[in-house]
Amino acid sequence: MWWGRILVELGSTEIPSVDWWITSRCNLTCDFCYGPAPTRDPVELRGAVYDAIAASSAAVVTFCGGEPLLVKMLDRHAAGFQERGKATVLNTNGALLRKRVDQGFKLAFTMVGISIEGSAQAVHGAMRGPGADLGEAIAAAKIAKEHGVSLKIGTVVSQVNRHDLPSLAGLIQDLRPDIWRLYQYSSRGDQNIGQQRHALPEQEFQRLADEASALALPVPTARSSESETQGCLIVDPNGDVLQPDGPGYVRRGNCLQTPLDEIWSTMPTRSAIVANKRWLSILD
Repeated sequence: MWWGRILVELGSTEIPSVDWWITSRCNLTCDFCYGPAPTRDPVELRGAVYDAIAASSAAVVTFCGGEPLLVKMLDRHAAGFQERGKATVLNTNGALLRKRVDQGFKLAFTMVGISIEGSAQAVHGAMRGPGADLGEAIAAAKIAKEHGVSLKIGTVVSQVNRHDLPSLAGLIQDLRPDIWRLYQYSSRGDQNIGQQRHALPEQEFQRLADEASALALPVPTARSSESETQGCLIVDPNGDVLQPDGPGYVRRGNCLQTPLDEIWSTMPTRSAIVANKRWLSILD
């Protein structure tokens, strides 16, 4: 299978995963956001960026941003990638999924990832802001399972929600996702203004993740610490290829000017990206 090939030959130019920031717009204002700052998206480039990713060897394409469900053609893009043999992941805060499905949106994804930051509305809202709705996020998770789509629950762990992780682990057991992803809060990003509220040392994150993982069994967990976050290959709305680096992102090229596989083949951190994306083997 594709993941086995990548693990056997780390020197290969085959790309394990691309995170496509398909839009910078979002319906929430999370103060821990490490995505693109909201601006006018260059929608005239979106088709060309899609073509560049589709033509690459990327085995998995993750739609993120911003909030991908704000893009009307999202399900068609996902279906197109799947027709080319690529697995697709939708990362969403969940607030819009039920409404979009009721409007005819097709869940043409291999996996849907829902962000849930707390076991109660007070905690979830304290993390994601007043517009966040835990009930809608839980409903979105259930919709994914009802449609036979693999489910990932993603949780950013910070000082704000650390006390709630045991209770959240109980909710995770009830929802039974295919995997629970735990992310250490990262201060990276232009609109990430919550450093004083959220900052959490890596050692403490690892301890909290250990405890939460044990409580969530038999649901499998996968964590990503701040030191591991360079293990991402990102394509932004302009086609720029980015990788997390320190407080920001380093630009590796532009997929509208240089083939994505050519950019990947020159990156010195390919092994870090492969290692950070090992959890995707559940899609194999």
